Amino acid sequence: MTNTSALPLLLAQLKAALAARDRAETRRLVSVMLDQRAPLGQQWRAISQLMQASGDLSLALRAVDAFIASSGNDPVAIYSKVVLLTQAQRIEEAHALLSGLPKTVPDAAGHAYVLGNTAMTLGRVDDARRHLLEALAHRPGWGPAWLTLAAAVNLADDPVGDQLLAEAAAAERHAPGDLARYCYALGKLHADRGEPGEAFAAFARGAALLKAETPYGRKADQANAAAAMEGYDCAFFDRAGANQTIDTSRPIFVTGLPRSGTTLVEQILASHSAVQDGGELNLIQHVAVAAGGVSGSAIDQHMARGGTVDGLGELYLHLLLERFGAEGRIIDKTIDASRFMGVIATTLPDAPLIWMRRAPLDNAWSCFRTFFIHGVGWSFDLADIAFHFQLEDALMAFWKQMLGDRLLVVPYEELVEDPALWTARLLAHCGLGEEAAAYAPHLNPRRVATASALQVRRPINRDGLGVAEPYRPWLQPFLNAYAAS
Repeated sequence: MTNTSALPLLLAQLKAALAARDRAETRRLVSVMLDQRAPLGQQWRAISQLMQASGDLSLALRAVDAFIASSGNDPVAIYSKVVLLTQAQRIEEAHALLSGLPKTVPDAAGHAYVLGNTAMTLGRVDDARRHLLEALAHRPGWGPAWLTLAAAVNLADDPVGDQLLAEAAAAERHAPGDLARYCYALGKLHADRGEPGEAFAAFARGAALLKAETPYGRKADQANAAAAMEGYDCAFFDRAGANQTIDTSRPIFVTGLPRSGTTLVEQILASHSAVQDGGELNLIQHVAVAAGGVSGSAIDQHMARGGTVDGLGELYLHLLLERFGAEGRIIDKTIDASRFMGVIATTLPDAPLIWMRRAPLDNAWSCFRTFFIHGVGWSFDLADIAFHFQLEDALMAFWKQMLGDRLLVVPYEELVEDPALWTARLLAHCGLGEEAAAYAPHLNPRRVATASALQVRRPINRDGLGVAEPYRPWLQPFLNAYAAS
């Protein structure tokens, strides 16, 4: 046990380390307090959240366990570990832990809903449906449950679609964010039933509700994209990496606009025995913070202050180790990796880079009709989608010029038309040997936590081609804005 007289000093040192943004000292102090079983009680939960935010998952889990122990194994405290495990994409563990808790934790509807979501991610569709219907029995019209349930089935002739319609009045009584989710589920119902006008109207209402809560700033988006390209030229990466000594080949970065096929590429690569799926990791942002920004100038200034490219690369690899252990190569499918491409290319020079590209109208419609759990502000308005797409087009062109063959651009349409050809190219680009499993990615039972969860469990097909055509009359604002220079 910690000497209680020493605890105030340790806490003061931790506060100072946090203020100084000293990651190593913060980790050391938290580890010391955990090793000494410091009697912090409820404070362990805040420390767990802090460690999770910094990417130090092992310390976050130890801290949440200390919080649970201090609570006398209270089920509500244990539920906080369920949340942590879910956010860390350790879905199997989260599902098992929640299954052992009372059905009233956190409440009856919430308990069934989380079980349904985790079951869906694990591919247990029948279990997911049962749990989600239970959640709706406790909370009729609840958008989050309907959104997940609608994604699980084709609603064209499923009787659950009639229940969705019957709960419209109940949905109107929920908060705007939950009502928006119901609208996206309703849009899915009409789309499945071949009713494009009604589908577009439902998606548009959901998007409007979310736009009111999550405003999008074009100037900020534009400034962010400009910063991502500032200070880089074709010789920058050679200069920065001249003294690099560590192997950074473990991660494989797959980027591109949302709904452009990144999950399909992840599914292909993760079917290889040497590769683990990582998902949307968001770890590179910690490296950008440590570097002082995403621009080449920020990295130059970091090195002028005594920092090293090796040190930044080691930080990313440490965070990867925290999440996945030491085995296997890891796919990093972080959203908006385009805005961190300079940091990635500089600090992880051995990491393969893949950029997905999809027909703009299909991609735009797929984004507009998708509820993004992390709130993608530009996706709620067709003209904003066009503006963001133009920025991403410029980023792709810039990084292709800077990185050459290191950046493999994969057209979605070509991938689904000739999957064998492009699978071979992907494996070669990533330095992976030929394996039959990569050519049958739908047989890979891995968990998928994105809107493509069910699609990637089907053989690669052409169903995603031309998906916007039935909605073209309503998508003219996108076409007009995207065509404008």
